[in-house]
Amino acid sequence: RWSLPRGQTRWIGQRTAIAPGAGAPADFTRRSPQIPIPPQHQTTPVRGPPPRQQPLTPTTPPQRGDQSHLEGMNDEQRAAILAPIAAPMKVLAGPGSGKTRVLVGRVTHLINELGVPPSQILCITFTNKAAKEMKERLVANVGVENAKAITAGTFHSVAARMLRKDVHALENYGRGNDFVIYDETDTKALLRKILVEKFKEEKKKVDAGMVKGRISAAKSAVDHCVGVPGSRMVRALVDARPNLKFDPGVKNHFAAVYDEYEANLRASNALDFDDLLSATVALLKSSGPVRQHYQQRWRHVLVDEFQDTSLSQYELIRELALPRGQVFVVGDVDQAIYSWRGAEVANIRTKFDDDFFGADTVMLTKNYRSTATIVKAARAVIGESLSRSPLELDAVQPGGKDVAVVATEDEVEEAEFAAREAARAARDGVPLKEIAVLYRTHHQSRPLEEAFVRAGVPHVVIGDTAFYTRKEIKDAVAYLRVLLNPRDSVSLARIINTPPRKIGPGTLEKLTTWSDSLPWDDGMPQPLGAALLRRTWANPDQGLEEDDVLPSAKEMGLGAAAHKSVSNFCRLMRDLEVVMEGSTPGELIEAVVKSTGFKEYLIDQENGDERWGFIKELISIANEPSATDGMDSLEPEDDATAPATPATGEKGLMDFLEGVALLMSAETRSEDAQADAVKLMTMHAAKGLEFDTVFITGCEDKLIPMESFQKDGREEMDEEVRLFYVGITRAKRKLFLCRSAKRTRFGLTTYPDPSPFLAVIRDALVGGGAAKPPAIPVPTDVGEGAGKSERLAAHLAANGVRAAIGSHETFRGGRGVGGACGANGGR
Repeated sequence: RWSLPRGQTRWIGQRTAIAPGAGAPADFTRRSPQIPIPPQHQTTPVRGPPPRQQPLTPTTPPQRGDQSHLEGMNDEQRAAILAPIAAPMKVLAGPGSGKTRVLVGRVTHLINELGVPPSQILCITFTNKAAKEMKERLVANVGVENAKAITAGTFHSVAARMLRKDVHALENYGRGNDFVIYDETDTKALLRKILVEKFKEEKKKVDAGMVKGRISAAKSAVDHCVGVPGSRMVRALVDARPNLKFDPGVKNHFAAVYDEYEANLRASNALDFDDLLSATVALLKSSGPVRQHYQQRWRHVLVDEFQDTSLSQYELIRELALPRGQVFVVGDVDQAIYSWRGAEVANIRTKFDDDFFGADTVMLTKNYRSTATIVKAARAVIGESLSRSPLELDAVQPGGKDVAVVATEDEVEEAEFAAREAARAARDGVPLKEIAVLYRTHHQSRPLEEAFVRAGVPHVVIGDTAFYTRKEIKDAVAYLRVLLNPRDSVSLARIINTPPRKIGPGTLEKLTTWSDSLPWDDGMPQPLGAALLRRTWANPDQGLEEDDVLPSAKEMGLGAAAHKSVSNFCRLMRDLEVVMEGSTPGELIEAVVKSTGFKEYLIDQENGDERWGFIKELISIANEPSATDGMDSLEPEDDATAPATPATGEKGLMDFLEGVALLMSAETRSEDAQADAVKLMTMHAAKGLEFDTVFITGCEDKLIPMESFQKDGREEMDEEVRLFYVGITRAKRKLFLCRSAKRTRFGLTTYPDPSPFLAVIRDALVGGGAAKPPAIPVPTDVGEGAGKSERLAAHLAANGVRAAIGSHETFRGGRGVGGACGANGGR
């Protein structure tokens, strides 16, 4: 296969089917067997995938010579970077194994060594931060212009740009290229309105967040949902997620709610985040010319964190990369922790090899991040998974400090221990931003925050209110969204009475009744924004004066005062439309603030100066040249002429709003993530990060692993194993595993057993040959108030355990309550 031209090879069967007849072992090659066929006798294969096309000849000659990007690479990393481009490549990369360096090295190899035009390279990452970091690293290797010509972005940003350009080719989809992207807050607001109406007679209150989660899960269960009715989406959801809990009353109405939700999105010319992917897949599947355009545009596709891809994300890659198959994916089965949001670990386990025939695999097993002790603990934990990858992680760093297992009285003591030890580490020279406290669920953060405040240790809670999801920011952005797309009903509802202008809920209901009575496409009610701001109510033959912004108050069913307020709002928006034509997004926000009295409105509220400060920051961001860059252009010639100042008018506003919408999907504020402060976050949020010192709190049964997942089945339990593995492998030098003898959650006090993972780690680091110590019974009669800690310490001492609860010292060398496990034995 490697030595023959592609036209002289023919696929003859799977190796496992051939091996018995050939008398050879099934694993005699890592690739499917090939035999030479003379050109005159070439035939079309009767089994298996069609042969891939001959690799395209680079448009520039190879520039061999400088291979500095390979310096310091190990043999595994070199094998991945230098693998033949004609074959699909899957790289299984363990934590801390240098996968980002491999991705950058692969792109550098394509450009510098093989002469691939950078505009033909597509790099997909899971965060904007990762895409930006990759480009910054590439600048040093391939130069500024080449790095700029590469398309790098998230799945959602790539899909959004494709739809902006070609959504018209998706038949009967009902969206224009000025569509808006609804974030989580917007979709919940829309669903809240639908659910109130749907369950009015039953007087039942239904959580919009729960329903949105089910809709998202349903959309993730199919390759695309364009034109798929709610009844079929329910079946897809039940088939894909049989263990998903569903209120029976909601389930019975789910199909109708889904259909109404989709109809409202269409009327608003809006897409949710799931639609960005789903509609793009539908576009590529239904339009041959569009699909061929992008396949020619991006001849080399590279994907990071492939284990976290959903069905629609996988289908997007498949449509772009087949039949040529020049695709390079990187991931780790053992770090697949997002099934709850639609990720399909089967994509990296089996589907990639099934769909991309002849794919090769390279494993990156060398961990450069953590000490040998921490890696050994991680290996022990992941060994509990029945569905793990064959990758065996190997530490490059020798030895290391003990993994400390710390037992405390309750979650308050646990938090105080973490705060005190973090302060001690900082005094010893560890930067605060190199310390993280991880937990399983968000509710565990409260005692930690309080303890760090009392200890005076700077800290940030990652996952707290993000900049673009603050109310004042969303209000200001909503004005821009309505100016660009008046059909956006959710944004219109935010701004029509913000700041207050005497257009209350009653007036809004009458306005909606009026607009619903007007004719619209496909028999749908007319969007209120279109009626108010586009004067779609008017008869074209009717002579309208410039000042005729609305029909009469009587026609609209309004009182005189309400009619005047609505008329003034319509004039305000018409004036801002004029400003929009020649303004940058930042200038337009300033005009909105000035014409609406938004500054005065904010300053009069609680924390007004802070709220106004956030608006000033938004204006500053919108005035930067990068504000209207969005993702790299889909046309390479556009990238070369990118302006040095923000774009103006409708195009600049469209790019700015798209960037804002995509940033709203991020879970953390980037400034928080970079702050010189201890990071408090969930283990999910810590994925992809690394710290010198890590505390994992709540290492108790029914919390790590979660009780609900223990009941759901083996696959769910395996994901809990993988999540703890991810948490452990965030630590470079020090790891503290903390648990409490007592924990209060949601008002209920329990006395949990230690996490079963702690015993696994102890057996791996200390040795499991000795008999396990008996569990120490937790007393129920130590009482409350003064002396409580001392009474508990005395009880533990009576059982042979030396504990210093009052001074929050780490428990050392006890009988199962606390201790430190290390490569040289336990203490």
